[in-house]
Amino acid sequence: MQNLQLFIFLTLLGTLNLYAQLDIDIQEVVDLENVATQSDEFGIWTALFGLGAVAIIAVFLSSEQLSNFKRYILKKQKKQEEIEQVQSQILSNMSENIQNIVQETTHNAKKLAQQDTKDDNEIKKVIDSETQLLAISTNLIEFLRIKSKKNEIENEKLKLSNLLNDIAGTLQASAKNLEIELIYDVKPNVPEIIIGDTLNLSKIIVNLLLYCIENNSKELILQISRNSLFEKHENLYFTIISDLKTDVEHSENIFNSNYNEETKNYDSLGLFIASELTKLMSGELIARNNKQGYVEFLFNIPFIKQKQPPKKESTIVNKKTLIVDSCAKSANTIKELLTELKHKAKVISRENYLLKGGNFKEYDIVLLDENLLIRKTIDALEETDARVILLSNIFKKQKEFKNTKIKTAQLNKPLTKSQLQKSIEKLYLQQQTTNQARATKNINTKLLIHRSAFKDTKDITLGSFANFGKTHILLAEDNLINQKVLIGVLSKSPAVITVANNGQEALDILFSNNVKFDLILMDINMPIMDGYIATSKIRTNKQYDLLPIIALTALTSIAEVDKMFKSGMNGYLAKPLSKERLYTAMDIFVNHQKRDAIVHENKDEQIQYLDGLNIKKGMQLSNTTDIFYKEILAEFKDAYKDSDTIFEKLVYDYRYEQLRILCVDVKGLSGTIGAEDMYALTTEILQRLLYKKYDLIPTFTSKYKETLQKLISSIDKYLYS
Repeated sequence: MQNLQLFIFLTLLGTLNLYAQLDIDIQEVVDLENVATQSDEFGIWTALFGLGAVAIIAVFLSSEQLSNFKRYILKKQKKQEEIEQVQSQILSNMSENIQNIVQETTHNAKKLAQQDTKDDNEIKKVIDSETQLLAISTNLIEFLRIKSKKNEIENEKLKLSNLLNDIAGTLQASAKNLEIELIYDVKPNVPEIIIGDTLNLSKIIVNLLLYCIENNSKELILQISRNSLFEKHENLYFTIISDLKTDVEHSENIFNSNYNEETKNYDSLGLFIASELTKLMSGELIARNNKQGYVEFLFNIPFIKQKQPPKKESTIVNKKTLIVDSCAKSANTIKELLTELKHKAKVISRENYLLKGGNFKEYDIVLLDENLLIRKTIDALEETDARVILLSNIFKKQKEFKNTKIKTAQLNKPLTKSQLQKSIEKLYLQQQTTNQARATKNINTKLLIHRSAFKDTKDITLGSFANFGKTHILLAEDNLINQKVLIGVLSKSPAVITVANNGQEALDILFSNNVKFDLILMDINMPIMDGYIATSKIRTNKQYDLLPIIALTALTSIAEVDKMFKSGMNGYLAKPLSKERLYTAMDIFVNHQKRDAIVHENKDEQIQYLDGLNIKKGMQLSNTTDIFYKEILAEFKDAYKDSDTIFEKLVYDYRYEQLRILCVDVKGLSGTIGAEDMYALTTEILQRLLYKKYDLIPTFTSKYKETLQKLISSIDKYLYS
């Protein structure tokens, strides 16, 4: 288009130049009919009119091209508005339908309480409803953070195995007792230490896997690879391969979320979050059908080279191993891991094993699906020197095999290479490292160790934590939401919480701070330095022999729990955090002499209603606790506290479509948090917009501002009361 404009300019310039060369008085009338066709004057006039005609045509073409360009821009703007409208519809429908889920949960819970015989199906309904509420609350917070552009990417060093364990633990809490086979397939060229945002990476992968699980996928493979070293830009590629046969390539809305009237759920909300987070990480997320028609999700992030620590070569190599697994793909993946660890591996299919049994005498190690360990197999293994690794499914409860002579270890699938290597070493090496032995000695002789999961203490409210007085707690946790949740739990106690965002920061605070901490809550999966290493370093200093360290973890498999205690931890709290279990842990480990006051009354005077804010209704959305509810309120305030200014400007500029989108957002969120006045007002405004009563819209400007300010004031009162 710029070239066309240049041509027009030069054409007009040439025409003016010819006029100048004619040297004719402009008042003189030229009789073109009497001009000789062979004369110079006739040639000049012909050229002049020719250039003029070209200029006119060029102007016409320029105008046409400009019109086409304008139509293209308008089309793009309309498409963008349609996308925003679809995204905004998520919360509009959510406010009207969320109460159905809450009512169903309450109804099922009351029905279950009245029954003498507990029916498994009824219990499952209550659990499913509560899980659904928690997922809605968590995704709502994430959605709000994306809408208000608060998500920031923080690339730090992280252990890939820790990330994978965290993903498995999160899924375990959401998909218990389901028939799911999850396989990790990490290619050999992917390093253990990578640079990335561990929190957002985990959210992306978990949301993609949960989408497949919610759509009844039974077999999932998470494949991680790195592109060729010879390519200009290196990336890490994450591929999730499912056994779903759904056409996703022709679905334009796969990464947009809509309310499903049949399932009474929100389709693809997790996919929308995953897509937006991938973009923030300078990556790309796509859905496709592979050659077999199965659904695959692929996304990539830039690979940043990082110096790797020296590899610790195991002294246990060249062992003859046999793999017997119910899942053929899982067995082949384990075989690849064993080959990388320099062992000789062979796979026997489940059918062949059941038909012919196993000849275990020629093998040093047998990896066996625990569901295939029958009495005949136990007898055969007891006659050999083979070590046995029992393979369990993370989504199923591990079985116990007592009174056997075979040397066994248990591993939860999906496996990582480091887990497999450590389990093999454990079978052969009995002596622990000096630091591990010293930490165990200190804990066993001086400080209590609580190996089992903490039980719930009944009738605990936020006010109950005042029992522990001015307790100093060091919280090592990189997840901002988890930080706020714990701070919220202890908000009504005099506890002092110091936050560290990773293990190294926790060490710096502990070793340089004059404050004597009473308790450390240590997240396992953190960038820069994880909880295992940080705890081990703390235990090397005798000054902290009596300092209790409680792990915060999503993964509570036998192997991981054992690793926590060997690093020097005293107990573990499973995520998501429960105030009842946190109270139990503090009651066990915090010095009772530090209690400044004993609170005998367990029930808080809970605020039920503030001006324009129905607390009781909003509390239902966070499963009868105000921790997530307060977080949602805080995010709502940050995202929409200035929406009155935006509202006024949109009205002044007659931008009614953008005004409608804003009101849809605010209406949906208002209904979700119990902001009844704002919900009613935005409903009324949307009705006026629907019927195009635009002349009435300006009258709502002051009312919107007044209602919003009243709501923000009530939110502040509740957050800081």
